Amino acid sequence: MFRLQILSRKKVSLALFAVGVVVSFAAAALPYPNPGEGYIQTYYSDAARTQVVGERSYGNCGENFSWGVLKGYFTLTKITCGSGGPD
Repeated sequence: MFRLQILSRKKVSLALFAVGVVVSFAAAALPYPNPGEGYIQTYYSDAARTQVVGERSYGNCGENFSWGVLKGYFTLTKITCGSGGPD
C-alpha cells in the first residue's frame, strides 16, 4: 500500500513537470517580430474573451509595454510600422 502511494506521487510529479514543459514551449512559440513589426497580446478573463484584464506589447514599433494580468486567454495582433528598412 505504501509503495503504491509513492508511485502515485511520482506519477503526479512527472505529469506536473510535463505540463510545465509544454506551457513553457507554448510561451516560446510566440512569433519573433521582423523589422517594422510588433505584436500586441491582449489578455482576457475567460475563453469568451469579453473582458480585457491585461495587455503586452513587444517588437519594433514604439515602446514595449505591459499592464494587468498577463496569463490565461489571449489574442495576438500583428502591427506594422514603416518598411523596416533604412529611411
